[in-house]
Amino acid sequence: MILTLGHTKGGVGKSTLALNIAIERLLAGADTLLVDGDPKQTSISKAIGIRADDRRVPLVPCIVLDHAKALRHQIGLLKSKYQDIVIDVGGKDSNALRAALTVTDTLLLPIGPESVEIWAIDDMLELVDEARSLHDFRVLAVLNRAKPAGQDNADTIAVIQEYPGIKLIPGSVGNRSIFSSAFGRGQSVTEYKPRNRKAVAELATLMLAVYGD
Repeated sequence: MILTLGHTKGGVGKSTLALNIAIERLLAGADTLLVDGDPKQTSISKAIGIRADDRRVPLVPCIVLDHAKALRHQIGLLKSKYQDIVIDVGGKDSNALRAALTVTDTLLLPIGPESVEIWAIDDMLELVDEARSLHDFRVLAVLNRAKPAGQDNADTIAVIQEYPGIKLIPGSVGNRSIFSSAFGRGQSVTEYKPRNRKAVAELATLMLAVYGD
């Protein structure tokens, strides 16, 4: 499967989820490639470098494809060599994001319980509609960085459910410091010690919804 984590809004947690997902697929035995599609290359690539320096296994194959033409071409060549490709693209309406949508099987939208992230859904779905005119793909949304209490989570879920073209993943991913701590060491939350059972369970729910295993 080719999975793209994308959004026209930055800071929604795409890179953190992309790293966790890629590592979990590798731990499950799937040949997986992680693609850094962010021209700034300040997040995923650094995390992978730290992981490599620590000699942690499994190694995470990662390449940078931040130009639209190269991304489309290389993904076309590589998709037969890997069981899974996870693409992380920068948080804006970029050529790389548009290119990823033309080759992806699934788009995962992380959406936090913040107004600015909810407002950006319409912009993102305009790009989705354009890409779907070329080929069809799933659009999934996950409530990311969910708040521990209050009405904001429920309100955000209600808004997402109003969009017929988006399937909301059951459960949510909480706003937990372990995600950033693990990411800073190039790890998934299942690898990080001390173990946070709630974070591990949230990631497992996400993986099941996306991959079905």
